Amino acid sequence: MNVVTEQPANAETPLQLQRGVITPNELFFMRNRFSFPQIDTSTWRLEIGGEVERTVSLTYRELLSMPSRSLTVTLECAGNGRTGMNPPAEGEPWQYGAASTAEWTGVPLAFVLEGVGLSEGVTEIVAEGHDGGHVSDARGEEPFARSLPVPKAFHPDTLLAYAMNGEPLPDEHGAPVRLIVPGWYGMASVKWLKRIHAIRGHFDGYFQVDRYVFVEPGDGGLHRPVTEIAVRSIITTPHDGATAHLGNHLVRGLAWSGAAPVESVEVSVDGGQTWQPALWTSEPSRYAWRAWEFRWDATTPGPVILASRARDAAGNTQPETITWNELGYGNNAIQRVAVQVGGEV
Repeated sequence: MNVVTEQPANAETPLQLQRGVITPNELFFMRNRFSFPQIDTSTWRLEIGGEVERTVSLTYRELLSMPSRSLTVTLECAGNGRTGMNPPAEGEPWQYGAASTAEWTGVPLAFVLEGVGLSEGVTEIVAEGHDGGHVSDARGEEPFARSLPVPKAFHPDTLLAYAMNGEPLPDEHGAPVRLIVPGWYGMASVKWLKRIHAIRGHFDGYFQVDRYVFVEPGDGGLHRPVTEIAVRSIITTPHDGATAHLGNHLVRGLAWSGAAPVESVEVSVDGGQTWQPALWTSEPSRYAWRAWEFRWDATTPGPVILASRARDAAGNTQPETITWNELGYGNNAIQRVAVQVGGEV
C-alpha cells in the first residue's frame, strides 16, 4: 500500500499491482478520519429508529438471515486526485490510488427500512458509524455520520454489507457491517455501522455540511454537496516518470463513472492534441470500473505525455480542468503521465 498518513490510517491502492477488476482486500485503499474501532460481532447491534413506526435492534445473526445480494462496486474517495489541483487544496495529498473495487454482499437497506416503516414526512436516512473523535470548527466530538435522501436509501442496490470479496468484512474496512452506496463517493458508504435513524428535514452533522461539500470561489456560502462519482479514467501502466524503449507498448488503465456505465476511453500520446480509441479488456458492469488497453508505438526518443479520457453513457466526458474548490474534491480532470522514451532494448 502507498501510505498517505499513518494515524489515522490512510493508504492508496498501488495501481500498478491492480490485475483485472477486483482489488484484493489487502490492497483495497483505506480512508479514515479516526482510528478504526474494534467491534465484537457477537455483541454488535444495529439500532434502527428515529421517525419510524417501530424501533429495531438487529444482531449480526439476524442480519445474515435476511435476503441478500452481491454487487461489484468501485469505491472512490472524494479527494482522489487532489494532488493534481493547482493551487493545492486542503486535505490528504491523494494521488490516483484512492479508488478500488470489490464484490460486496449484504442486505438491501430498503428491506430493513420497510420492516420498521417510515413516519410521514421523513426526508433523509442518517447512518452513523462507531468511529468518531474531535473535529475542527469548534464542533468538538463528532461521530462519522452521513445522510442519504430517502430515494437513495431505498434504492435496491444500497446495501448493509457484511462481506467483501467473499470473506467477512475486514476490521479495517468497516466490520462487522458497513453501508455501500454504489455510484456515490466513498464518504456515503459509512463504515462500522452503529445506528440508522430516519429524520424529517436535513441532517446537519459535521461530515454532511462542513466536509464533503464543494466550497468554490464566489459561491456565497451555497456549498454543493458531494454525491455522485464523476466520470474518470486513469493510466496504470506505464507510471508517471517511467522510461520506455522505442517500439510497441501497451498502455493500460481503468475507467468508471457514478452517473452511468462508462462507454468509451480515448488515449493521447501527444499531450492531448489528438485522441485514439482504447479497447476494453473487461466486461461492462453498472457500478464497477472497466479495464482498457491501448497499443502505443513509440517511434521517437524524448519526452512523451500520455493521457486518457473517458465518456459515460449519460454523455459525461472527463474535462481538461475542473473548477478549483477549497477542500479538493471531485478532481476528475484528465490525468497526464510523463514518459521518457529512450533507444532500442
